[in-house]
Amino acid sequence: MVATKKHEEEPFDQDEFPGIRFLTVEEGYAYFDRRSRELLDIPGDEFLQRWDAGEFRAPPDAPEDRKLNRLVMLLPFAGRTIA
Repeated sequence: MVATKKHEEEPFDQDEFPGIRFLTVEEGYAYFDRRSRELLDIPGDEFLQRWDAGEFRAPPDAPEDRKLNRLVMLLPFAGRTIA
């Protein structure tokens, strides 16, 4: 059996996961913003506005869509779900 901890209730003890660094909410968003600028050449907040407006959708896994797919997979770093 694997025990899980809810992040809101009790933070993970980072010593339990050697070699893994947990990001703060601010660090996670900064990472998302940086990758948005690198991959799509737009700030993270602009991507999120356009995502919410339905301008982007999760594309199929085609070579020309890989940058968007990479950023979509990082949505949890911006506090969003992929659904």
